[in-house]
Amino acid sequence: MNPYEQPFQTWLKKRDTSPKSIRAYLSDLRQFVDRFEKSNGEPFSLADIDWRDIQDWRDTAEKDFKPATVNRRLSFLRTFFTWAIEQGLASTDPTQKVKGIEQQPLAPKALAEEEVRRILRRGRKDNLRDWAILELLAATGLRVSEAAVLLRSDLELNGKTGWLTVKMGKGKKKRRVPVNEKAADVLKEYLAAENLSPEAPLFSSRLKKPMTSYAIWSLVKKYAAEAGVEGVTPHSFRHTVATRLVRNPNIDLVTAATFLGHSRLDTTARYAQPNADDLEKAAETLE
Repeated sequence: MNPYEQPFQTWLKKRDTSPKSIRAYLSDLRQFVDRFEKSNGEPFSLADIDWRDIQDWRDTAEKDFKPATVNRRLSFLRTFFTWAIEQGLASTDPTQKVKGIEQQPLAPKALAEEEVRRILRRGRKDNLRDWAILELLAATGLRVSEAAVLLRSDLELNGKTGWLTVKMGKGKKKRRVPVNEKAADVLKEYLAAENLSPEAPLFSSRLKKPMTSYAIWSLVKKYAAEAGVEGVTPHSFRHTVATRLVRNPNIDLVTAATFLGHSRLDTTARYAQPNADDLEKAAETLE
């Protein structure tokens, strides 16, 4: 193991990076280090890396991988050098001079309505708390880090619907998010069973400690696997909510961005682009 791997992994965990992303980051780091050492015949050292090494790596990777894969790995390197600069291990980011590969923009993959229904049904059968979490994610598209820090006082249930006050959004921006009737019904049932104080975590572990982002990530994966839906993470619900909002002709882009907590409209607008499933369906019509 190279000396940077363990402290980099610890830093990623503190940033609530998903376990899947951490594994991908560490795999990319090992591959980059291995290629550097084989190409240069010397041990890997951050002090010896400059933009030419990054450009050489990108040009070689372009021959073997799809543009999306190369760009993802370049994004990883930018994250790695962000960490290195914070730790005083590097003074500049050599990736800034290296451009990614242009590619057709595709929207993130959204879940089909049937897939969402199957996942929620698994939670309903198993555990009231887990069902409430799943319904909340499916209705609001919250980031998992936002859901993990919710307090009981952040949820208002008035009549048939409700509102959430999200205090720890991206960039620590505060916003209010509506909760639809279906999710509100499940949350009411959950709260009636739990009898939480206003300052108690909205979702706690069985040991009555606040749930972590990892715990929520794990339960989403668990129920998705039981429902036979592959490749699902908490962010899959966010992509699904975003796609439905943006593609609804009765909802304008600013409203969708506000709902999702996006600071830039172009982040929201990408959901208007076709995703891989859309292109596959288009291809089927040509058969």
